[in-house]
Amino acid sequence: MSILFIVNPKAGNGKALKVSDKIQEKMKILKKDYEIAYTKGPEDAITIAREASNSFNKIVSVGGDGTLNEVVNGIAGSRSILGVIPAGTGNDFAKTIYPSLNIDDILKTIIDGEVKSIDIGKCNNKYFINIASAGIDAEIAHRVQRVKKLLPGKLAYLNTLLKTLVTYKGIDFNIKLDDVSFRANTLLITASNGKFYGGGMIPTPDADIKDGYFDVCHIKNLSKIKIIALLYKFLKGTHTQIKEVTIFKTKRLSIQANKNFIVNIDGETLETNEANFEINKEFINILLPRNK
Repeated sequence: MSILFIVNPKAGNGKALKVSDKIQEKMKILKKDYEIAYTKGPEDAITIAREASNSFNKIVSVGGDGTLNEVVNGIAGSRSILGVIPAGTGNDFAKTIYPSLNIDDILKTIIDGEVKSIDIGKCNNKYFINIASAGIDAEIAHRVQRVKKLLPGKLAYLNTLLKTLVTYKGIDFNIKLDDVSFRANTLLITASNGKFYGGGMIPTPDADIKDGYFDVCHIKNLSKIKIIALLYKFLKGTHTQIKEVTIFKTKRLSIQANKNFIVNIDGETLETNEANFEINKEFINILLPRNK
């Protein structure tokens, strides 16, 4: 049973390369049949995974959530089994499936874990395994990607967060779910398969990757003071009782606006004036810790 590890050498400021060394040590000791492929640029993991999906039984993402998203889009529709080794900055999806992010324990799962079928989402023509969102969080993510070229990581995020909080005025969305439609000036809205995003924030604490539904968190636009107060609760997943917050269960979600807006898909962003989301139940096979 051959394993391909797809490593993003830039992930985690070099962390993925260190993990790659550990993978090679472990696989040689266990005398397992494996190969390692290193990405060279954006969307490279999609191509590598797609081309390998007919040759390898297990295809393992070694990097952050962006690398994982690319691997998912590469193997979607194939019989390959997905493995996840978190070696990026946020590693949000890994927090949903692993009790800890200890690499030695995760390697045991890659070698001898239990294969389960889980749901994945689709936004327009792109699959996602964790969370997609629109609103202030997506705007921040999009702006950070540009500012990071000028400022170091944490400073780029802080600079962007403060500027976006000051200037963000909400987006007037037409929102359609399975059983309800409404229009709202929106702070943010998520289509959640996993629980965590944005480096550990918990928009939908009860999200389940096996239930065949998105958990949707919709937050009406708030005053600047209320946004700051909301942020702490949002980080802990205790925001759901706030009156401006509504949680829905749905298989489909459509959001539309009269102007273009940013959609954040597993940490990567795109610009559109309409985003259509659907859940694909038990669409991909993944390695999970036994008894997970």
